[in-house]
Amino acid sequence: MHTRTWLYWLVAATTMTILAPHPLYHVLTMLVVTYVFVAHRDDRPLARSFSLFARAGAIIWVGYIIFAIVTVGGPRGATALITLPAFQLPVWLGGIVLGGPITVEALAWGATRGLGLWTLLLIFGAFNALVDHHRLLRLTPRSLFHAGLAVTIAIAFAPGLVRTIQDITATQRARGHRFGGIRSWWALLGPLLAGSLERALQLAEALEARGYGHTLVSPSPGRTLALIMGLSSLAAALIGWLWAGPSTLPVMGVLGTFGLLLTSWAARQLSQSVPRTTYRRERWHRHDTIVCIVLSGALAIIALARLLEPASLVYYPFPVISAPTFDLHIGAAIAALAIPALPFRKPLPRRARRIIADRRAERRRTEQQGAFAD
Repeated sequence: MHTRTWLYWLVAATTMTILAPHPLYHVLTMLVVTYVFVAHRDDRPLARSFSLFARAGAIIWVGYIIFAIVTVGGPRGATALITLPAFQLPVWLGGIVLGGPITVEALAWGATRGLGLWTLLLIFGAFNALVDHHRLLRLTPRSLFHAGLAVTIAIAFAPGLVRTIQDITATQRARGHRFGGIRSWWALLGPLLAGSLERALQLAEALEARGYGHTLVSPSPGRTLALIMGLSSLAAALIGWLWAGPSTLPVMGVLGTFGLLLTSWAARQLSQSVPRTTYRRERWHRHDTIVCIVLSGALAIIALARLLEPASLVYYPFPVISAPTFDLHIGAAIAALAIPALPFRKPLPRRARRIIADRRAERRRTEQQGAFAD
């Protein structure tokens, strides 16, 4: 699929997870995301990161449950399991009470919150494993080409380092070297450092040969100042809204809108001074349009349910725990996240389509000539 389609899928999945903090919907989202990953996985080194995100999410989920057992704060629930000795920390440490009654409601609350973070990690893990990061970075504005280069090098560093370590280790073992004590690992560190320096010099020479950092015209100080003012307005609006609360939303909304418009204008003006050429452009196909339309409909269903019936999307186990409910409409909207895994027929290249059309036309002319001969 197109990189923009994967990016829209990430936004849709994340928005659904945030708008529906419900354990059953989170479990369904995790199953759907895993199915999409299995359907599109390949043998790239970054494809192995999905299992890393899954394990990290499991550890966080267990940590939330342990935190719910150890700490006491806020509503506790009515169904107590055991009672531990209580100890309150000083005020300068937050005044948290450790121990006390352990209730089923507190455990369910901790498991639900941890499950939400686990779901988000799985979503980002699948996106990280399935999307080509180089194509994703090509979507960044031209004014951010310095940041794009830094991110590209950072993304390629870990897989390249792992492959280099594997090659050096295999080469040294083929020569009869055995890794044991600290001194024996110099056979790995020496070639690794030398190879890293050599690759850095090659990268610098390649960037200089391609004219990296050269612009068509020097950027105007006014455009840079406008970009700084726009980002400052966005930061001030966000901090003011978080500090003062929803009552300042009209004022902070105007300030944030002004900052967003000013930042967009300044970034667009700065992008005009940076040339960019593309060797191979991504093509937008019909299945990309279908995926975006379906995801938009699913998002609309979730947002409408959040506005009309927010209780159907939120699970709150206090004061007495109860079984979570499941809405089929919400479940169907979340299941729509699996549409990228459907077996869409891959479109043929333009040259192949032209050849097929020419052969069909030739076959028709042959058949017509045979009919006339008869």
